[in-house]
Amino acid sequence: MPCVGTVAGLMTGLVLAASEPVVVGTDAPFPAYTYLDDQGTITGFERDLMDEVCRRAVMDCRWRDVTFDQLIPGVMAGEYDVVLGGMAVTPERREMVDFTDSYHTTDPEEWYIGRPGAPEPSTALTAVQSGTMQEAHLRHMGYRHLVFSTEPEVLSALQSGRADLALGPFETRPEIRDFVAANGFDFLYSEPIPDEGVAMAVCKGNTALLTTLNTALDGIRRDGTLASLENRWFE
Repeated sequence: MPCVGTVAGLMTGLVLAASEPVVVGTDAPFPAYTYLDDQGTITGFERDLMDEVCRRAVMDCRWRDVTFDQLIPGVMAGEYDVVLGGMAVTPERREMVDFTDSYHTTDPEEWYIGRPGAPEPSTALTAVQSGTMQEAHLRHMGYRHLVFSTEPEVLSALQSGRADLALGPFETRPEIRDFVAANGFDFLYSEPIPDEGVAMAVCKGNTALLTTLNTALDGIRRDGTLASLENRWFE
């Protein structure tokens, strides 16, 4: 699908105009990748990373906080030039968008949370966030599931008993562990959901912007800035 609107609409081979703002879309309630701080400002590992990319590429980047299921459709439609937010690279997503080089790896083992004694995923009703690879996994497995636009809605469905389990990127996040402990839940079941790492996505065929991003990311990786950011946010 060709890119439309915004900087992503530039034809392949044209140079990005420094005066044109680059619209960055993300789903912010996802520590430590992107989330809102106490002042309501988008912060996190990928905020710092993208800010550094924008600085090195001399791009005027403007952030938009939307729900995760709007990210890929939005970049395909030209509403955003770049989208990110702990976005795992998968073959299904590669058919829709182009990804930068990966800059972070994740544990492929994903966990279901719920009350002790809850049924196994194959028979349970599982709450999951729309547009995520966890939702794609449930569809692929043929498991019954309820889809919600935001993670808080997923967790609320589990709390209220509308769902037996919830599936998401939960295990390593302190705020999810606190939620699990406070509600008498547990990490009950796990299944491998492999991916190709975390990356930024742009509209398919937008070679100019993709090259600009990858060039900046390569420099960030080579001079140790990426390792420093990972140590700050994930260690």
